[in-house]
Amino acid sequence: MSRLSDCNEARGMCAPTGIPTRGSPQRRAVLLWPLTSVFDRGVPEMDDQVMTSDLDKTSRSEGDRARARAYYWDFWPSMVAYGLTLTAVLIWGHLDGQSPSRYLWALVPVLPMLWTVRAVMRHVTRIDDYQRLLLLKGLAVGFAVAMIASITMGFLGIAGLRTPAAGWIIFGTGMLGWLIAGNRARTI
Repeated sequence: MSRLSDCNEARGMCAPTGIPTRGSPQRRAVLLWPLTSVFDRGVPEMDDQVMTSDLDKTSRSEGDRARARAYYWDFWPSMVAYGLTLTAVLIWGHLDGQSPSRYLWALVPVLPMLWTVRAVMRHVTRIDDYQRLLLLKGLAVGFAVAMIASITMGFLGIAGLRTPAAGWIIFGTGMLGWLIAGNRARTI
């Protein structure tokens, strides 16, 4: 039994559902119902009412995966280069020696980190607005945590506490703040 045979065109109603048919006076009356809010809508056509669960999926879209792959292709080579240069500096740099060249050796691992900054900036320009908001919230929290850590280490230094790894403590707390804030923003 087809849907058309269930509808009574004379009455303007479909028998099993009680939904006004297209062009019927009842349908026109429903569509002309006064709207009282910006969010109110008239009754849409029946063929427009397709339910989808795409918005409820937690899996990433193909575009999200493509942007992530592009970021990985920018980011991971810089991390590999950083690891290699850091290993080379620790083996051949003689950072604990007396040579003035040790300062140049100490700065060599900074070059791949500049490549990492480039990768993150390119990623920020590629991602959509919501992902950018989450990323920048995480970066802002990480920056604030690093600033608090640097102030804390500075005041402890003034008080006489000498910590040779103060820079690494500040860096680590900032990165940890970014990681926690970024993961927390994604789960809320």
